[in-house]
Amino acid sequence: MPGSWRICPCGDIVRFERFGGASGVIGVAAIATQFVVTGTAAPDAASLLQHRARWEWATLLRAVGGLGIIWFTAGLAARLRRWESPASGPAMLVLGSGLLWGLVWLVSAAFNSAAISLAATYDDAPRAGLVAVLGIQSVLVLTPVLTIAFLIATGVAILAAPTFPRRFAYAAFSAAIFRIALAIVDWQGRADLAMRIMDFTLLWVVVTSIHLLGATAPSPEPGR
Repeated sequence: MPGSWRICPCGDIVRFERFGGASGVIGVAAIATQFVVTGTAAPDAASLLQHRARWEWATLLRAVGGLGIIWFTAGLAARLRRWESPASGPAMLVLGSGLLWGLVWLVSAAFNSAAISLAATYDDAPRAGLVAVLGIQSVLVLTPVLTIAFLIATGVAILAAPTFPRRFAYAAFSAAIFRIALAIVDWQGRADLAMRIMDFTLLWVVVTSIHLLGATAPSPEPGR
């Protein structure tokens, strides 16, 4: 796999990175919109039936958001792995944590869809409520862990082979430390900061996506 980057036309690499950047912007827009549409509270069966169209839209937006995050992660990992750099290890961690985060959003969409079916088709209010809770809490609980690993690995990869400005690595480390502090406060129950962690994470994805949208042809491989 790594060797294929050497023979891959530069234009293809650039287009792939830009596609990743565009996907990140679309994914964030979809995720933010579904929070505006439904908020962060899990619905009960009555709400799912009364506002079914709203929750179906939320399901679609979560799926679009998950796919956007997955393609964004692929574009970012491609940038970090240019020219078989020493950053391949951290870049793989970036890829893994980002793909898992995108998958969490897809699973959340599946939970939401299942909750709607349980309420509307099977008239099973208790299970519908439980599955709806899993749908929203899965992303709120897992986002801190996955994105902290994502940020730290990104910073390490950039410092090892600067495919982004070095200040971007320091910003990633600072963001990771800040998220750790927020997560500790949230887990201890002192304040509900899950959405603040989500907000900062989505903002970071947008900033990184904009950088990927400005992708240019790779510089010569180090040592060549």
